[in-house]
Amino acid sequence: MKKREVLGILFLLLLDQGSKFFVENYVRNFTVIPNFFEIHLTYNTGAAWSLLSNQVLFLSILSILALIVLTVLKQGMKESKLKVMSFTLIYAGILGNLGDRMIFHHVKDFLKFNIFGYEYPVFNLADIFIVVGGILLTILFWKEGEGHEKLDC
Repeated sequence: MKKREVLGILFLLLLDQGSKFFVENYVRNFTVIPNFFEIHLTYNTGAAWSLLSNQVLFLSILSILALIVLTVLKQGMKESKLKVMSFTLIYAGILGNLGDRMIFHHVKDFLKFNIFGYEYPVFNLADIFIVVGGILLTILFWKEGEGHEKLDC
Protein backbone atom coordinates (compact mmCIF):
# COMPACT_ATOMS: atom_id res chain seq x y z
CA MET A 1 0.00 0.00 0.00
CA LYS A 2 1.39 3.36 -1.01
CA LYS A 3 1.96 6.31 1.33
CA ARG A 4 -0.88 8.37 -0.20
CA GLU A 5 -3.33 5.52 0.35
CA VAL A 6 -2.30 5.13 3.99
CA LEU A 7 -2.57 8.90 4.51
CA GLY A 8 -5.98 8.92 2.83
CA ILE A 9 -7.23 6.09 5.03
CA LEU A 10 -5.87 7.81 8.15
CA PHE A 11 -7.51 11.12 7.17
CA LEU A 12 -10.88 9.45 6.57
CA LEU A 13 -10.60 7.48 9.82
CA LEU A 14 -9.88 10.71 11.67
CA LEU A 15 -12.90 12.33 10.01
CA ASP A 16 -15.13 9.36 10.90
CA GLN A 17 -13.96 8.98 14.48
CA GLY A 18 -13.84 12.73 15.02
CA SER A 19 -17.43 13.14 13.85
CA LYS A 20 -18.58 10.31 16.14
CA PHE A 21 -16.72 11.83 19.10
CA PHE A 22 -18.13 15.30 18.39
CA VAL A 23 -21.71 14.11 18.04
CA GLU A 24 -21.53 11.89 21.10
CA ASN A 25 -19.95 14.53 23.34
CA TYR A 26 -21.41 17.80 22.06
CA VAL A 27 -24.53 17.30 19.94
CA ARG A 28 -26.35 13.97 20.49
CA ASN A 29 -29.66 15.07 18.92
CA PHE A 30 -30.23 18.09 16.71
CA THR A 31 -32.73 18.83 13.96
CA VAL A 32 -30.92 20.23 10.93
CA ILE A 33 -33.82 20.34 8.43
CA PRO A 34 -37.23 19.63 10.01
CA ASN A 35 -38.94 16.48 8.69
CA PHE A 36 -35.90 15.65 6.54
CA PHE A 37 -32.50 15.51 8.30
CA GLU A 38 -31.36 15.36 11.88
CA ILE A 39 -28.37 14.38 13.95
CA HIS A 40 -29.63 11.55 16.14
CA LEU A 41 -27.03 9.54 18.05
CA THR A 42 -27.72 5.82 18.24
CA TYR A 43 -25.62 2.82 19.20
CA ASN A 44 -25.95 -0.05 16.75
CA THR A 45 -24.80 -3.52 17.81
CA GLY A 46 -25.64 -4.89 14.36
CA ALA A 47 -24.97 -4.05 10.74
CA ALA A 48 -27.07 -1.95 8.35
CA TRP A 49 -30.75 -1.74 9.36
CA SER A 50 -29.62 -3.29 12.68
CA LEU A 51 -29.34 -6.67 10.99
CA LEU A 52 -27.49 -9.21 13.11
CA SER A 53 -27.98 -7.17 16.28
CA ASN A 54 -25.73 -8.18 19.17
CA GLN A 55 -23.47 -10.15 16.81
CA VAL A 56 -20.46 -7.89 17.41
CA LEU A 57 -17.85 -10.68 17.30
CA PHE A 58 -19.31 -12.17 14.11
CA LEU A 59 -19.48 -8.75 12.41
CA SER A 60 -15.91 -7.98 13.50
CA ILE A 61 -14.64 -11.24 12.02
CA LEU A 62 -16.64 -10.56 8.85
CA SER A 63 -15.03 -7.11 8.60
CA ILE A 64 -11.53 -8.57 8.95
CA LEU A 65 -12.31 -11.18 6.28
CA ALA A 66 -13.63 -8.42 3.99
CA LEU A 67 -10.37 -6.50 4.42
CA ILE A 68 -8.38 -9.61 3.50
CA VAL A 69 -10.53 -10.37 0.43
CA LEU A 70 -10.34 -6.74 -0.71
CA THR A 71 -6.55 -6.74 -0.32
CA VAL A 72 -6.24 -9.87 -2.47
CA LEU A 73 -8.66 -8.48 -5.06
CA LYS A 74 -6.82 -5.15 -5.14
CA GLN A 75 -3.48 -6.76 -5.93
CA GLY A 76 -4.81 -8.31 -9.13
CA MET A 77 -6.05 -5.00 -10.53
CA LYS A 78 -4.42 -2.34 -12.70
CA GLU A 79 -3.33 0.81 -10.89
CA SER A 80 -5.61 3.83 -11.35
CA LYS A 81 -6.85 6.85 -9.42
CA LEU A 82 -10.33 5.32 -9.31
CA LYS A 83 -8.90 2.14 -7.79
CA VAL A 84 -7.01 4.10 -5.13
CA MET A 85 -10.08 6.19 -4.27
CA SER A 86 -12.45 3.24 -4.07
CA PHE A 87 -10.20 1.05 -1.92
CA THR A 88 -9.18 3.97 0.32
CA LEU A 89 -12.85 4.74 1.02
CA ILE A 90 -13.80 1.11 1.61
CA TYR A 91 -10.82 0.37 3.88
CA ALA A 92 -11.43 3.53 5.94
CA GLY A 93 -15.13 2.73 6.30
CA ILE A 94 -14.59 -0.85 7.34
CA LEU A 95 -11.82 0.11 9.76
CA GLY A 96 -13.91 2.94 11.26
CA ASN A 97 -16.84 0.68 12.08
CA LEU A 98 -14.57 -2.22 13.06
CA GLY A 99 -12.78 0.01 15.55
CA ASP A 100 -16.11 1.00 17.09
CA ARG A 101 -17.17 -2.62 17.38
CA MET A 102 -13.91 -3.78 18.92
CA ILE A 103 -13.57 -0.88 21.39
CA PHE A 104 -17.18 0.00 22.27
CA HIS A 105 -19.05 -3.19 21.20
CA HIS A 106 -21.35 -1.06 19.02
CA VAL A 107 -21.15 1.36 16.11
CA LYS A 108 -22.00 5.01 16.67
CA ASP A 109 -24.53 6.14 14.07
CA PHE A 110 -25.94 9.66 13.89
CA LEU A 111 -27.09 10.70 10.39
CA LYS A 112 -30.87 10.32 10.20
CA PHE A 113 -32.97 11.13 7.13
CA ASN A 114 -36.71 11.11 6.56
CA ILE A 115 -37.28 10.80 2.82
CA PHE A 116 -40.89 11.11 1.64
CA GLY A 117 -42.14 9.75 4.96
CA TYR A 118 -39.65 6.88 5.14
CA GLU A 119 -37.28 7.05 8.08
CA TYR A 120 -34.04 5.78 6.61
CA PRO A 121 -31.89 3.80 9.09
CA VAL A 122 -29.41 5.96 10.98
CA PHE A 123 -25.84 5.74 9.65
CA ASN A 124 -22.41 7.37 9.94
CA LEU A 125 -19.53 8.62 7.78
CA ALA A 126 -17.86 5.19 7.69
CA ASP A 127 -21.04 3.78 6.13
CA ILE A 128 -20.93 6.53 3.49
CA PHE A 129 -17.28 5.71 2.75
CA ILE A 130 -18.13 2.02 2.24
CA VAL A 131 -21.11 2.73 -0.02
CA VAL A 132 -19.34 5.37 -2.15
CA GLY A 133 -16.21 3.20 -2.35
CA GLY A 134 -18.33 0.21 -3.38
CA ILE A 135 -20.06 2.24 -6.09
CA LEU A 136 -16.69 3.47 -7.40
CA LEU A 137 -15.34 -0.08 -7.36
CA THR A 138 -18.39 -1.28 -9.31
CA ILE A 139 -17.85 1.50 -11.85
CA LEU A 140 -14.19 0.48 -12.09
CA PHE A 141 -15.12 -3.16 -12.76
CA TRP A 142 -17.70 -2.11 -15.32
CA LYS A 143 -15.47 0.48 -17.01
CA GLU A 144 -12.30 -1.56 -17.25
CA GLY A 145 -13.66 -5.09 -17.26
CA GLU A 146 -11.36 -5.95 -14.31
CA GLY A 147 -12.93 -8.41 -11.91
CA HIS A 148 -14.94 -10.35 -14.53
CA GLU A 149 -12.13 -12.85 -14.96
CA LYS A 150 -11.40 -12.80 -11.23
CA LEU A 151 -15.00 -13.48 -10.22
CA ASP A 152 -15.64 -16.34 -12.65
CA CYS A 153 -15.08 -19.73 -11.08
